Amino acid sequence: MKRLLAGVCIAWIATSAVAAPKTTTKTTAPVSTKAVWVTTGSIVSVSGGGLTASEIRTIKKQKLSNTTCMARSPTAADIQAAIGNTFGSCTFSKFGLATSTIRATMKCNGSYGPMDADFVGTRGTTSYSGTNNAVFPGNKGNVYVKSVISGKISGNC
Repeated sequence: MKRLLAGVCIAWIATSAVAAPKTTTKTTAPVSTKAVWVTTGSIVSVSGGGLTASEIRTIKKQKLSNTTCMARSPTAADIQAAIGNTFGSCTFSKFGLATSTIRATMKCNGSYGPMDADFVGTRGTTSYSGTNNAVFPGNKGNVYVKSVISGKISGNC
């Protein structure tokens, strides 16, 4: 009788183990709504204001960069901040954002000095790029600087 009872118990346990559905829990990290946008750029031309060749070379060596935590799908204000923070503290007199284009007119103060600038660029869902034409007032006359910048998502923040 003990053997029969033991056999029934073993059979029941084995059947339960085989018949029980396997449940697996798949965990996925939630997608962040914020992303790190990294902007980099360079100065491509400098002219005006009685600059020496040495001064022009020094200005051209300056790298443009900025890192901003903003929405993964950025708003117009987010894009203004990313562009503006690359050049200092900027206020925008005009800013246009279309499906794939950006157009801005701004005044900036920062490590590069005061400037008036026009930015024209393109944007996608994870990047943007454009050309910035800036005018810096100087003692010897205006200095004209053309730069290119591009930004892209570099991770979550």
